[in-house]
Amino acid sequence: MNEIAEVLAGSLAGAALTVLKIAPIIILLTIVYQFLRDWRGLSGKVGRYTRWLGRLGLGRGAIVALGAGLFLGIVYGAGVLINEGRSGTSSRRELFILAFFLSVCHAVIEDTLLFVVIGGSTLGILGPRIILALIATWLLAKLLPLEE
Repeated sequence: MNEIAEVLAGSLAGAALTVLKIAPIIILLTIVYQFLRDWRGLSGKVGRYTRWLGRLGLGRGAIVALGAGLFLGIVYGAGVLINEGRSGTSSRRELFILAFFLSVCHAVIEDTLLFVVIGGSTLGILGPRIILALIATWLLAKLLPLEE
């Protein structure tokens, strides 16, 4: 029984240390996202990305959901996607393309930071995910018929 208690104590200590490394990253990303979402100057800043969004079959309204999914993960991004769908600011085609992109490439900042904290390679984690997502989404946007 003493051996089990030692293993349990070691496991709890390891888990606590991991939480102490990860929590600041999650908290900081959440604060930054909330700030950007509430910042009125953001809409003027996203104009330069409209052309790239268009190449992926996405409109200007997709930037918030895309940012949420990329920075905070697919669950948070899905919540924003649902709100986008309900608000009617994005077409069903755009929502489908955006959901596809985020299913391939989500939480790139959060995941990369978390893996770098435990010794992962930034470029090795980030590069393939983004390249694959961009190519696959571009192909989908080309093949998916336009809405009538």
